[in-house]
Amino acid sequence: MRQVISSSLFTGASFSVNTEHLIDAIKSIPGAIAIYPIYFASGPQYFENYWPIGRKSDNQSDSISAHKLTGVDRVHKELKNFGKGVRIAIIDNGIDYYHPALGGCFGPDCKVAFGYVGDEFSGSHIIPEPDDDPLDNCTHIAGILAANATEIVQTNYSPLEPFIGVAPQATIGAYRIFGCSENGTTTDLITAAIYRAFEDKADIITMSVGSMGSYAERSDAVAVKRVSKAGVYVVCSMGNDGRKGLQTGANPAIAKDAIAVGSVDNSYEAQLYLITPNGEKIFYIPGIAYGGWRSTICSTIVVNDPQATSNDGCSGPSKPVEDAVVLYAVSRADTCNSTVRCNKAAEQGAIGCLLYNIDSIIGSSVIPSGSISLEDGQSIIKIVTENSSAIFTFTNMLEFNPMLTVGAPSPFTSLGLTSDLLFKPQISGIGGYVYSTISSYAAQNQYLTNAYASYSGTSMACPYVAGTLALYLSQIGNPAPETVNKAFNNGTTHRPSISEVLNLFQSNANPVNIYNSTLLASTVQQGAGLVNAFQALTATTIISPSELALNDTVRQQESYVIEVFNIGKKTTSYNISHHGAALITGIQDGNDQLLSQPLYSADYAVSSICTMRDTVYHEIGN
Repeated sequence: MRQVISSSLFTGASFSVNTEHLIDAIKSIPGAIAIYPIYFASGPQYFENYWPIGRKSDNQSDSISAHKLTGVDRVHKELKNFGKGVRIAIIDNGIDYYHPALGGCFGPDCKVAFGYVGDEFSGSHIIPEPDDDPLDNCTHIAGILAANATEIVQTNYSPLEPFIGVAPQATIGAYRIFGCSENGTTTDLITAAIYRAFEDKADIITMSVGSMGSYAERSDAVAVKRVSKAGVYVVCSMGNDGRKGLQTGANPAIAKDAIAVGSVDNSYEAQLYLITPNGEKIFYIPGIAYGGWRSTICSTIVVNDPQATSNDGCSGPSKPVEDAVVLYAVSRADTCNSTVRCNKAAEQGAIGCLLYNIDSIIGSSVIPSGSISLEDGQSIIKIVTENSSAIFTFTNMLEFNPMLTVGAPSPFTSLGLTSDLLFKPQISGIGGYVYSTISSYAAQNQYLTNAYASYSGTSMACPYVAGTLALYLSQIGNPAPETVNKAFNNGTTHRPSISEVLNLFQSNANPVNIYNSTLLASTVQQGAGLVNAFQALTATTIISPSELALNDTVRQQESYVIEVFNIGKKTTSYNISHHGAALITGIQDGNDQLLSQPLYSADYAVSSICTMRDTVYHEIGN
């Protein structure tokens, strides 16, 4: 027996069988209503080294916080709403609740107040055990949701800039379904966590976990449907397989009643940097094998080949590199990788290795290594050409680097639609370059001075949207889940259903353009657009339905009615128009072979809108 689940919504158990047990024999178990196979789900996916397209050259005056992009800052400042009273369950791989920005404790009177936290909790070891160093992906998620890093004085916990999460007064539940290996979990453990979070009175469940799937028929998808219909909103990351083509969304995000979230890039990323002799800072991405520099050192840089010919360094350094950092160029014609080049440099006495014109690298296994942009590589070459004895300072310190892609869809977001041609993702949150809390263990492992870092992924966008839902529930008094779909005659507010919440948030999202383009990104990448909490919480208009799927089993008519509801206090006029998004092509021209990277073009869909009059007037209450 693996798991026994006893919930008001579901009663069942998971168990292992051998090949002698036929499915018909399992179906014959007395009282069995449905049988679901157990599937493996991969571990948390996010990017420490998501390569930025470019850096802004001008000095930016806006805050490093993503909240200005999403209206959350206005909810905090103008509505004085910080999510108080709302309970959010995080199903992932554990929280370092000792982090002072997350309250520093675990229990009823703490910010992280409920759930379970344990080690050795995986598909092969299903009983959680106490753990002194919980993994950190969920610590980052918890910080996005509810951190308060504004007045921290403890050593090793000072952020680069004080910040708060989306809903810093919300109460967090930690549901750990991974062990320290972080290699994966199983759907019965996910299912058990969903039902347990529901029974623990969570108002919102956020899940940055799942695996690519075609249809939402697994036990965890069924759990999402039941919990959502019972009034608890389930927010799921869409996945990070956007470079694998269309219809790559993760399960259970593709479940009908899950809110699937895509990612949009933030304004800034906290990155490691080195300093040139003239004081300019150059940001670098540390190699994966050994990492970057673990302390501050000063060194010369040897440019192996100023002409940047192909296979630079593949045969080892062409110049003496002892006690120096070597710089290699990278080109598409190269036949060797970063590990070969950097390890050969280490054999010749190099104390560091840099590669330019490349994104993240594996690098050396024995010396610090990192990657930098083409522009920065050329800048170093110019300095060294003028003075070969120039001293550079290499650090393990972070600084905020402004991003050119701010407000654009992150290319890693898994693309919709579902295999049923249903609308996914439904909305986007900030998931590219998100600065948040990490565990002290992760900080030590990355040789960071303080327990904060920038990660990227829909794993980060998902809790951001969950936080905006917490602000919404707090704003309307957080009606209990059991009031969903109930009507009251005494003025009592009921909890809106999942469809009502989606209508509100999708109607008030901000559609975003493809990076460096005037084209709106496709809905299969951004959903309705980037969440805007202030617009949703102060909305005067709701559109229903807020999405139209293309599934021909549910869309068989030639035309459809879309209703516009005035929920404000004034008579309002509406001008209705259609603004097409980019056409996304997922197959090769002339055949049906899938493209790993879809093509985008300005070939808009044609939409005809008919109204009784050019301008529609709608009185409140009618």
